[in-house]
Amino acid sequence: MAALLPALAFLPALALLQSTLVAPLPALAGPADQAPGIAAGLRLDLPALGRITGTPPAPGSREEAGDLAILLWLQRFRTPEMVAATWLLLDRNLSTFSSAVGAELGTATPALKAGLESFMAPVSAAYREIKQQRARVRPYLAHPELRPCLPPEATGSFPSGHAVWFRTTAELLADLMPERRERLERVGRQGGANRVYCGVHYPSDVEASQRLGAEAARQIIASPQWRAFREDPSLQQELVRLRATEQKALPPLVR
Repeated sequence: MAALLPALAFLPALALLQSTLVAPLPALAGPADQAPGIAAGLRLDLPALGRITGTPPAPGSREEAGDLAILLWLQRFRTPEMVAATWLLLDRNLSTFSSAVGAELGTATPALKAGLESFMAPVSAAYREIKQQRARVRPYLAHPELRPCLPPEATGSFPSGHAVWFRTTAELLADLMPERRERLERVGRQGGANRVYCGVHYPSDVEASQRLGAEAARQIIASPQWRAFREDPSLQQELVRLRATEQKALPPLVR
């Protein structure tokens, strides 16, 4: 148990930092990394994304044992309320961030929704390629004692597509609404943490996904396509309306 305590100290943010070997990622072939819509022409630096994602812990390594120990601990102590909360973040839906903004997102913000979907297309292509190359087996398939409480999936475990989506989306929204950055980033982290609570991803999967999502967002924000999107009149009108429809200032975050 003493050996497990240092790892458990990272549970609130699931910041289990793994020492991994970094393998280069070749550029994707074909049009899969080409963004549609307003982000057309955007090409992410896929080798850089592969390097920052890294590789999963080796089977039988101390790092993998730490991953498994956390999953078993969470499985033992998770409550029905915790399980129910994870289902609220099952879908990759922009409206999930509405409470962090203080106003409705999604169908109420069509320009924002369409723009983010356009920019997320090459991000999705990138993480899927990395996932295929890393080929890590899902924890509940590698360890039958684990019982997932979210729908099982047949795809690889490393990185987590949900965690990448939540972190990238949070960073992009924070660039548009910096006054809500801290709240948006908390939702972005929680969207990945839930994958660990329910045993469908290892902690190291989500930690790598957070790095990948942050780097993908950095590349997008630096692009001319994103700068043009920020200046789009339809988006600007929506951002003005979002701030105007906030009912009241959100209370400070509890530290």
